[in-house]
Amino acid sequence: MKRLFAVAAVAFCSLAASLPASAQTVKIGVIGIMTGAGATWGVAGAEGVKIAVEEANEAGGITINGVKRKVEVIVYDDQYKAAEAIAAYNRLVNEDGAKYIFTMASASMMAIKGQVESDNVLILTSATSNKIIDKNTNNIIELYSTPRDYVPPVIKWMKGNLQGDKVILVYPNDETGWDFTKLSTKAFADAGYKVIGQELYDRAQKDFQPLLTRVVAQKPDLIDFGPSSPATAGLILRQARELGYKNAVSALGGSGPREVIAAAGAQAAEGMVNMLYADPANKNFQALAQKFRAKIGQTPNELIVPYYDATKILLRAVEISGAPDDARKVRAALPKALPMTSLQGEPITFGGKETMGIDAQFLTVDYIGNIRNGEPVAVGLAK
Repeated sequence: MKRLFAVAAVAFCSLAASLPASAQTVKIGVIGIMTGAGATWGVAGAEGVKIAVEEANEAGGITINGVKRKVEVIVYDDQYKAAEAIAAYNRLVNEDGAKYIFTMASASMMAIKGQVESDNVLILTSATSNKIIDKNTNNIIELYSTPRDYVPPVIKWMKGNLQGDKVILVYPNDETGWDFTKLSTKAFADAGYKVIGQELYDRAQKDFQPLLTRVVAQKPDLIDFGPSSPATAGLILRQARELGYKNAVSALGGSGPREVIAAAGAQAAEGMVNMLYADPANKNFQALAQKFRAKIGQTPNELIVPYYDATKILLRAVEISGAPDDARKVRAALPKALPMTSLQGEPITFGGKETMGIDAQFLTVDYIGNIRNGEPVAVGLAK
């Protein structure tokens, strides 16, 4: 917990230092992957929340029943581990008094799911396991369009633009990877691909040569890295190229092409297909990215955009509810906070019933990404 506290202290102080001690604040927690292979997602998501909150506070705070209230953000690192997520959740709820929490990893979300309703906490999550939300779930919301929404259209684009039809899946051996396997296997088959093999690996793994030797020997036309973290996908790709693999690659489970390029090299990553949460050429995204660079010193993962937009939606719902301490009333106000125009000028609506059995999702617009000449390029909408 020392590491968790250190991360939280930095985030809390950066946003709360200027607030008067007597101010009634609305507290938002973030349980994210702030260290390790998934940190590119975690840091970007957390900063998306913090920047949106900073903008609200700079405007005087959010208006609740005619009164301005400030907002605080507290960030904890779950290190992609369920036990750390439970510890962070309990601290946020029982010690910090947060009623609204963002989460990222499916394993972490599954670990805390059973406590959410009884604690009257509202969760906004980017975790994508099908087990997280069902028709009996109330206080958990998908904060963006999930692989269920964007994977089929991206694969359809690939079938029309890439050669061959034999696919091998190389996915992490965890809740996220297992769930993604079911989705992508069907989507590939529906598009006319043949999934000829699958390999699962541990998130902490670094040496993929034995695994890739088996993969390359099967002569696939495409290797998909699914929900692998960008740094890991880049590492696997580099080792695959070293073993002589020359065909297509994709990473359909999460954005992060710049991190893939950094790990694999531009030549190895050329032509790679993935999804993008943001169009790198969008001026509003570039402005948000500049705020991130000013704070962190590097270009953000595109996940910063859905977290930024989701925070805007949450704050609007808190205002509409008039009850910032009652997560259930804020949950009920979410449909009234939408539709909203996203940072990039696309519509965000409320839905999810068709895929999850309940309306509990912010439906966002994603992009089909293709690495060209060492740069990610949006080549179409994933819809």
